Amino acid sequence: MLSDDETRREDRSRHDELQHIYKENKESFPDSLRLRMRRAISWIGRAERADDNDARFIFYWISLNATYVTEERQDGIKEMNLLDAFLEQIMELDEESVLHDLMRAEFSNIQVLLDTQYIFQPYWHNWNWEKILRDKNEAVYREFRQGDAIEMLSTVLKRLYTLRNQLVHGGATWNGSVNRRQVEDGARMLASIVPRIVRLMMDYPDRHQQWGRCPYPVR
Repeated sequence: MLSDDETRREDRSRHDELQHIYKENKESFPDSLRLRMRRAISWIGRAERADDNDARFIFYWISLNATYVTEERQDGIKEMNLLDAFLEQIMELDEESVLHDLMRAEFSNIQVLLDTQYIFQPYWHNWNWEKILRDKNEAVYREFRQGDAIEMLSTVLKRLYTLRNQLVHGGATWNGSVNRRQVEDGARMLASIVPRIVRLMMDYPDRHQQWGRCPYPVR
């Protein structure tokens, strides 16, 4: 596993690559896609300059939000439903299996993350959480072995969404000593996933309409 310093250096190379692609192609991007990419890449850049994993995680999550949130979300669409639909669209574009290969390469780390009860929402509400967690993970691993990476990616991000809620809504202490592993692993996973999503979106600018209208357009 990469050290934090090595991870940050790798992040910088990803950001620089994305920024270069954006500058080279932005004039040919539709307005909404251009705005999404500018926002998403800016937050990737901010994440790589962060000195701690709490901040890195939050900044990467903001970048992820910039890729898929739409004006329509404010009409009552659940966040996870919107994210699931977005991931299905992204995976359709992933003809070279970039995200699937990432899930396979990170499988051992993903297992550790998915076995962590503190970012499994039923843990906080259901006395039978152990069986629910075990059954859910087994189903995800089974589908992944059969070649379906969408459910794996969706499950990882849903678990990280619980972590996002803990951090953003004051349910955790900044740089606290409790449950640090999932923050470190979560920041590292987002650092791998989000730039690849951004790259896929820029590789297919003609699909911009399927991302919906960008919220808070520049006026």
